[in-house]
Amino acid sequence: MSTTGSEGHGEFVLGSLDPSAAMPHGRHSVLRRVVGEPAVALLVQRALVMEVAHPKVAAGVADHSSFRTRPVSRAWVTADAALRLVFGDSRTARGAVRQIYRTHDHINGTVAGSSLYTAHDASLLRWVWATLVDTAEVAYTRWVRPFEPGEGERFYQEMTATAQFLGIPGDLLPPDRIAFGAYLDSVLDGDELGCTDTTLALARQVLWFRHRAVAPAVVRIERALALATLDTRLLARLDLEPSPADERLGRHADTLLRDHYHRLPRWRTQLGPAYVAARRPSIGLWRRLSSVVPVPHPLAPTP
Repeated sequence: MSTTGSEGHGEFVLGSLDPSAAMPHGRHSVLRRVVGEPAVALLVQRALVMEVAHPKVAAGVADHSSFRTRPVSRAWVTADAALRLVFGDSRTARGAVRQIYRTHDHINGTVAGSSLYTAHDASLLRWVWATLVDTAEVAYTRWVRPFEPGEGERFYQEMTATAQFLGIPGDLLPPDRIAFGAYLDSVLDGDELGCTDTTLALARQVLWFRHRAVAPAVVRIERALALATLDTRLLARLDLEPSPADERLGRHADTLLRDHYHRLPRWRTQLGPAYVAARRPSIGLWRRLSSVVPVPHPLAPTP
């Protein structure tokens, strides 16, 4: 279900949650199998660069995100919501989506003082979703194993169902994997990505991120892998080129992952479900406590 934006938001198709929507994937889904591989997390920078290449997404991040000042807590909140969405039961997943929407409620503004944006714009939600579809498939098929016949389409259909569970109207989503490839190509061939100074600056901030709480070695290996796997059209639009050292590191890390990742213990795939199981008792704890013992507003006057 969707609505058209108004009241200063311009003409958008807005994402809208459907309370009756069924869970988009089951316990043994391809989606859970793919996201359950830790190797997928190695391409977080890749997905982020694709996201901020869009001028409206970049404006929202520049205006509202705390990733530059509080990277650890920001990353934890994002990962926590994603893991609850993918590995939680219906109630847990629905709560994660509502949390995402509450965050998006406050993200709106203008690009270069003219074009309006809102984080509820379904076309922007579709682009962010598309970066995750593409990045997860690249990581899995590159380092874990190629998809078996029909498996890639099942993964895509489960991701499409998840997009609708997130409130993206189904008629905005490519109907199958072939159509998705055509959509991705049309965006990468278009002239919108990388068209503002903010997109260029944020892409570099993501790849060459610096903060005392984040180890430079972690940033560098993810940067090298991102630059090694990003589409060359996007690299050109964002004026990104790996240094010789990063190029060598990317090739070396890619080869190691291709040759040895599959030898890691199989329990690696249970990290996500184990996290959600351990996290479940604390989900909504603050809200439950607040309903029992009123918590004073920090700016309220002292009696």
